[in-house]
Amino acid sequence: MTAYFGILEKEPGTLWGLWFPDLPGCIAAGESADDTLAQAAEALGQWATLAREDGAALPAPRSIEVLRSDPDVAGALAAGHVAVAVRPPADELGLDDAQLQAVDRVAERRGLTRSGLVRALVLDEIAG
Repeated sequence: MTAYFGILEKEPGTLWGLWFPDLPGCIAAGESADDTLAQAAEALGQWATLAREDGAALPAPRSIEVLRSDPDVAGALAAGHVAVAVRPPADELGLDDAQLQAVDRVAERRGLTRSGLVRALVLDEIAG
């Protein structure tokens, strides 16, 4: 999956936080910047999975150049927060991006989610 830019923030007396301008509601928090980045990767993966299961297309990530013109992002950067590229954790199936895209195309043709396709294939294999 493509990387998305997140805005890493830290205010005095608060946890570190990260939000994704291109993924409404996708946020992460942690005790340290490193912890927050790890949490952000997990949040991104979960957000993408839920979107796929709901039949929603993932929005294309905007480039950093385009994001810098977004008022919310520009304000965060002006306040000293940092834009970071975040990739979701490796897919639990151990497939690369091209393979996952192929799986998603097959699932879509069958009217299934990725999870639904994998479940159906596993159950077919078990049934013999």
